[in-house]
Amino acid sequence: MKTKGMKTRVLSLALAVLFVFLAVGCAPIVTSPSGTGDKTPTQTDETKTPADETKTPAEATPAPKGDGREMVGNMYKTGLPIAKEPVSYYFMGLQMNNTRPNNLDETDMMLKIAKETNISIDWELVPQASWTEKKTLTIASGEYPDAFFGPLSLSSNEVQNLGANGVLVALDDLLAKYAPNITAIIDEYPIYESFLRSMDGNLYQLGSLTDEGFDSLISTIINKEWLDKLGLPVPTTTDEFYNTLKAFKNNDLNGNGQRDEIPLSFLYVEGSNINREVKRDHRPFYYAFGSLDTPFYININDKDEVFFTAMQDEWKEATKFLHKLYAEKLIDQEVFTQDRTLLTQKLRTQKNVGVYTDYRKDQSMILPEDHGKYTFVPPLKAPNGTVTWARAEVSIKEGAFAITSACENPEMLVRWIDHCNQEQYTPQMAFGMFKPAGYSEAEALVPSAASPGKYEVNTGLRPKSVDPTEWFMTAPIAQGCTLLTKKTLDEYVAEKASSVAKLKACEVYRPYLSKWPYNYPYKFSTEEVEELSLLQTDIASYVDSKAAEWIVEGGIDQEWDGFIAELKRLGVDRYLELYQTAFARVEGK
Repeated sequence: MKTKGMKTRVLSLALAVLFVFLAVGCAPIVTSPSGTGDKTPTQTDETKTPADETKTPAEATPAPKGDGREMVGNMYKTGLPIAKEPVSYYFMGLQMNNTRPNNLDETDMMLKIAKETNISIDWELVPQASWTEKKTLTIASGEYPDAFFGPLSLSSNEVQNLGANGVLVALDDLLAKYAPNITAIIDEYPIYESFLRSMDGNLYQLGSLTDEGFDSLISTIINKEWLDKLGLPVPTTTDEFYNTLKAFKNNDLNGNGQRDEIPLSFLYVEGSNINREVKRDHRPFYYAFGSLDTPFYININDKDEVFFTAMQDEWKEATKFLHKLYAEKLIDQEVFTQDRTLLTQKLRTQKNVGVYTDYRKDQSMILPEDHGKYTFVPPLKAPNGTVTWARAEVSIKEGAFAITSACENPEMLVRWIDHCNQEQYTPQMAFGMFKPAGYSEAEALVPSAASPGKYEVNTGLRPKSVDPTEWFMTAPIAQGCTLLTKKTLDEYVAEKASSVAKLKACEVYRPYLSKWPYNYPYKFSTEEVEELSLLQTDIASYVDSKAAEWIVEGGIDQEWDGFIAELKRLGVDRYLELYQTAFARVEGK
């Protein structure tokens, strides 16, 4: 195994060999810094028993004398430190663009963990722009790190292939023996394990998990001040919504003497990722017709049936409704081209938007002084009486931690990652170290004045000249393999204003949520992913284009049969079948 820390390990092993020659006949020799157990002078290959031959290397080696705790090789099975003699491991992973650029082993939290565990990590985190190339070359060389680390460091395909080829270590037994913290969280979130388990039945990876209690993502927001001026209530049906937009268009509600009011605005497409989160687009107006539409046009109904949204009558009726709004200039004519920056400008500077969609109302696109001027529009009742909203799953990011065959004592790393995921440590791994004093703008968590005994994210310490989107996350392992539950967040972290704002939005839509999340973690085989990617590109692009055309120009009724025929030609039946199979696989059906 050639790694970044190879020189250090070779030197350590050389010293250990020298010590063997100097200490023959003396006390048993301790394990090397790489974590392997060397043979003692009293046990040679000739004197091994048959039982020794059947043991793993760590079990076959007499454990160093410790403090009375049970040991496996150089590792204590419980308690701290984890390693009796210091060990070092080489980690490689993806460094997200908004994470701390410093060396992780220099951060206070990682120094603390290294001291507690007697395990140090030799980090090689690669920027996003270079990660794919670096990873590909590393895998092709066969010279693997001890572990891959960081969300999305490995894709589902890579985990499947590397696991099947023996490059990744199966974690099931190791987690059961040495990871009580992670095991408890997996038990609490069954979808986590179902999503990450490979096709061959083994668990080769851990993913990051964040549960902030957000069970829906998008919300519809209306200018309450404009409603009050017109004496109108918050609309509850599609007809009421249409009449409200007409009233917004026909009055100078922002008081600038011009008819420049934009009744409704959104972003038709936000981002290029087809599996993106639904935050600021037009989907709520499809929900209003009973169509739980998604950017990839697949969802699951309450009967546990996977379906293609854009072939439903409800989807067609919703598209016709949006055309009606667009034709009467009740929809912003720039929705197909504008980005978040332009929409924010309209809300903050021009102040001429009546209804828009967003992740949350406060702490987002509108100015703080305007928070009280807007309110939420609950799910609109469809013409058939349906009231529904798309549920969202907790955030799970795959490929966050995987041990390779190059690791000589994988149980040591399993204990290490479990230590990092104990309850008090997960928020510190995600946001920064708890510090009662001595913190600066480089620290992410500071004592909360509003919630004594808890910590809060230090948005107040962020330099005013630095935009929040450009401010580096300052956790030691920002976006690392951290399993952060709602229970832990509630206990240790004071809710930041943006989270409070998002939870308020979720409260509005929670009574109407669908049974299944729109962002369900489907599990595909390597072959299925390759086939799916080709089908999805053509099908989703075609539907995106036709929907936009019909919203602007109309004609969906006349072209509907031809639209269905073209979807069939593009392979929509097979596309749907792949999702149905992937859903059944996760659910064990």
